[in-house]
Amino acid sequence: LKAPKPVTFQVNIPKNTYVNVDRVHFTNVLNNLIDNAINYSRDKVTIRLLFKAQAEGWQLAVADDGIGIAKTYQASIFDRFFRVPTGDLHPVKGYGLGLAYVRQVIERHGGRVSLRSELGKGSEFLLKFDTKNDTDV
Repeated sequence: LKAPKPVTFQVNIPKNTYVNVDRVHFTNVLNNLIDNAINYSRDKVTIRLLFKAQAEGWQLAVADDGIGIAKTYQASIFDRFFRVPTGDLHPVKGYGLGLAYVRQVIERHGGRVSLRSELGKGSEFLLKFDTKNDTDV
């Protein structure tokens, strides 16, 4: 990982955990969420990856202690080309496609993605999958 600031990872994924996902696209999803956590944080960032097996499937939470997302914008962040307005400042470059891609990949895997975020306290993206909807992608 190359980052312009200190990054700490807290990973809680049991050994020998296997999931049926497209390796390339799921790696891109994780890279996107991690990049966003780094880009939208302060001088340093802690990123947590928490896996939980459930009777009906599994979930992976990707959480950070970054700047968070205002409630006003949370319903739109998975829309193509949407970027949270920052006035005239655009310290992070992009086209507003990353989280739309995340949603599309997760949904094509039969899952869903949701967000919990609070300004000044960080964000948590929850990727949930039901094994009964498991498909080969």
